[in-house]
Amino acid sequence: MKKPVVHFRSRRESGNIYAILARCSAALLKEGRIKEYDGLRDAVTSSGSYEAALRRIREKIDLIDDDGVY
Repeated sequence: MKKPVVHFRSRRESGNIYAILARCSAALLKEGRIKEYDGLRDAVTSSGSYEAALRRIREKIDLIDDDGVY
């Protein structure tokens, strides 16, 4: 299944992990993939670091940092 694309800017407010997660939620819900979001939310909130959370998100979402840091 094709991954939804979500853009964020790591050096701005949109780089906050919860802001990213909200955008991911909207992208997955738009495609009717609520179960995937529930699992993703749990994985992200239990991640030990920002980088680990981004890795978990990238399993389901094509996550693009427009600032080019991550």
